[in-house]
Amino acid sequence: MSVQIRITVSKEINNLLERVSKKLGKKKSMLARELMEQKMYDLEIIQKELKDLEKEKSTIPRTQSEQQNKE
Repeated sequence: MSVQIRITVSKEINNLLERVSKKLGKKKSMLARELMEQKMYDLEIIQKELKDLEKEKSTIPRTQSEQQNKE
């Protein structure tokens, strides 16, 4: 499921996004999204969230049928 967000950037950043997006043949919004995702990855925000999800998944009690299948 995707969600739309709106961001405000300076005129200079907007101009830079426009120039680079044209060179890469991408929409400006797609380029901005990719840059945001890359920055989150670089800051290890994405990795931390995935690890937290794994921890939650491993602490969820198993159903009786899952426990029987494991044995």
